Amino acid sequence: MQRTNTLVVGQGIAGTLVAFMLHQQGVPFIVIDTVDENTASRVAAGMFTPISGKRKTIQPLVLQQISYAVKTYQEIEQLLGISFLHLQNIHYVYNSLSEKDELVTKSIQPESSKYIVTNVESIPGIKEEMGACEINHSGWVDCGAMINGFARWLQQNNALIESVFEYEKLLITNETMQYNGIEFSNIIFCEGYRAIHNPFFSKENIIACKGDVLTVAYYQPITNKIIKKNGIYLVPFGDNLFRAGSTYQWNNDTALPDEASKKLIENKLDYMLEKGYSTIAHRAAIRPTTKDREGIAKQHPQYAGMFMLNGLGTKGVLQGPWRAAHLVQLCLAADNKYTSS
Repeated sequence: MQRTNTLVVGQGIAGTLVAFMLHQQGVPFIVIDTVDENTASRVAAGMFTPISGKRKTIQPLVLQQISYAVKTYQEIEQLLGISFLHLQNIHYVYNSLSEKDELVTKSIQPESSKYIVTNVESIPGIKEEMGACEINHSGWVDCGAMINGFARWLQQNNALIESVFEYEKLLITNETMQYNGIEFSNIIFCEGYRAIHNPFFSKENIIACKGDVLTVAYYQPITNKIIKKNGIYLVPFGDNLFRAGSTYQWNNDTALPDEASKKLIENKLDYMLEKGYSTIAHRAAIRPTTKDREGIAKQHPQYAGMFMLNGLGTKGVLQGPWRAAHLVQLCLAADNKYTSS
C-alpha cells in the first residue's frame, strides 16, 4: 500500500494551484489526471483584469487577488524554470460613445482611477474610430505551458498518475481513505466540468459554459498588449500569432468547435482589424461555472478529509490562487499530521 497525505483529482488550473500550494506547505501528495488537451484550462486565453463584465465592475478584493495571483505564478515559474506569466495592459477599444463616456467617467472616480488610463496612443492595424483606454494591473497566463510544465515536474517527482478517476473505487474509513493501492488522509477534487459526475458533491450546481477560441495570424499590429473590442480579445503569444475569442454558450456541454461560433468571432475581428488575417486553429472547451459566478472551495459536510475546488469559470486565472490557498488551509486544519509516502 502506497501512502501519502493528499490525493488531488484533476490537474487543470485548479489542480495545479492546489498541488503547488501543498508542495509549498511540505504536504506529500499525488495527482490523478486524464491529461486531456481540450480542457477549459488548456484552451483558455488565461487573461486577468481588475475590470470585468458588461457593467465593468471592480470587485473589492480584486487588487489583493491580482497581487497574490502574480506572486503565486512567479513562484511556480521559479519552481519549474519556465516563463508563462505575461504582465501586459489591456488596450480597450471603445465600441460606442456610451462605452467611452462610461470608462472616461470611471477613470476619474477614486475607486477605479488607478486601473484606467485614458488618452492612450492608437495601435496600428486596429480600428479605433472612437479611441481607446488601457486597463492596467492586467495580463495573461499561458495556462497550457504552466499545466504541462507542472505535469513534467510531477512526473519527475513520481507524483502524477495519468488515469481516469473511478469514484466507485474510493474506499472511505473512519481514519483514512484508499484508492487503487494508495492510502491517504485527504482528497481534493479539482475536476472542472467533469465534477457533474461526482457523487460526493452532487448538490453543487456546476453550469456548463462552452467557449470557442481561434488562433489567428495578423501581421499589422506591433504590440505586446492585449487588445479588446466589442466583447472579444486578441492575446499576442509570439510570431504574429494571437488567440481570439471567446464565445459564451451557457448550458452547452458539447466541447466540439462549431462553425457558428467561429463565424461570430471572425465577424467581430473584421470589425476590429483594419487588414486581413488568417485563422490558423479553432478550439473549444467547457468552462465550469456557477449560478452566482463564484467558485466553489469547500469541505464535504460528512467526510472531513474531502474537499472540492471548482466553478472558477472565466475568472480562474485571477481567483484561482486566492481560492486554492483558502482550500489548502481548510485541508491543513482538517489534518495536520502528515506521513511521507
